[in-house]
Amino acid sequence: MQIPLISWVARQYRAAFEGLSQEAWVLATVMFVNRAGTMVLPFLGLYLREGLGYSLADTGWIMAFYGVGSMVGALSGGALSDRFGSYRVQQFALFTGAFLFLGLSFLTEFWSLAFGVFILTSVADMVRPANSSAVFEYAKEGNVTRAFSLNRMAINLGFSVGPAAAGIIAAWSYQGLFWADAATCAAAGLLFVGFFRKRRPRRERERSATPGRSPYRDRGALAFSALVLLFALAFFQLVSTMPLYYRDVFNLREEQIGLLLGFNGLLIVAVEMVFVNWAHNRIAPRHAIAIGVLVMALSFASLNWATGLPGLYASMLVLSVSEILAMPFMISWITLRAGDQSRGRYLGLYAATYALGHILAPLLGTRVIEHFGYSTLYYGVAALSVLTAIGFSQLPPATGRQSQP
Repeated sequence: MQIPLISWVARQYRAAFEGLSQEAWVLATVMFVNRAGTMVLPFLGLYLREGLGYSLADTGWIMAFYGVGSMVGALSGGALSDRFGSYRVQQFALFTGAFLFLGLSFLTEFWSLAFGVFILTSVADMVRPANSSAVFEYAKEGNVTRAFSLNRMAINLGFSVGPAAAGIIAAWSYQGLFWADAATCAAAGLLFVGFFRKRRPRRERERSATPGRSPYRDRGALAFSALVLLFALAFFQLVSTMPLYYRDVFNLREEQIGLLLGFNGLLIVAVEMVFVNWAHNRIAPRHAIAIGVLVMALSFASLNWATGLPGLYASMLVLSVSEILAMPFMISWITLRAGDQSRGRYLGLYAATYALGHILAPLLGTRVIEHFGYSTLYYGVAALSVLTAIGFSQLPPATGRQSQP
């Protein structure tokens, strides 16, 4: 009985990864290396409060500058990808980002630090829409959602490695986080340029004198983006207020916080590709997204019920299930809705919406904590998630270039 079960599980994993292009694997590896350096963001709040002595309010503002820069980077990265191609944008963002991480490590004064964080993310986050555009360009027909899921798996694997390593580095020196982030940006850039320098996309963009449909005149895309923003306001409590919650309420050390955040990424790596391979012909994307966001409501409410580390891991498990259900189908929905001439802008809007969530989540989260406490914040986020799930369930189908959704 045990051997047939193992054989069945092995077949499911093999089927989930079969048929993906070599380019999709390399793009995913680039994002893994880049996100394995996700060390500054998870500990930025603690660095500002404990390393530099900033107040909770000032910490929220600087983290908001991180979000503003991320939004600018997403929008400009998408537009520049449509104009100059995804290759040039990724090359610029990865190598320039490495130098900016090094520079940021020397800044300590409020306004110079806020401006430095803004410039860094304005450049480094150009890679997100550009890489997503490249995933579509190099994906085989029928494999678009799986190619995106592979990319997300790599990002989450990197995110599981990055915070765990960051916890160890932060316990030694917060300064080392910036140097490690710089090194992984440069390494990802070298890998990307080395492989793609002479490659041509499988899907050449159709040349046209017109710029293509604007996402800002597409009511479906705008409604989707509004719902994604509400989702992001809730989801990004993961990296804005939850590390503070772990420290303030449960007195967790940096290493424990890093492992807890990394647990989320490991679960997604283990399960998401198999789930997407099973679900893409069985569950309508809008229904998968809605169920996932509803599960997220449970995960945030359960934070208030936790009494120790096991309860925190259980809450993170539920949040990971939510992410597996919702996020792979979000990016495939917006990608398939876009046309060839505007895919970068659609993906830029999608990434910018998440970035706006980065701006608002720490500002709103820290204000609610200051005035009402953590319990009110997480019950409020749970209620917001329920309303957002209802909205996603009413989405129209994506209507762009069709592939297996």
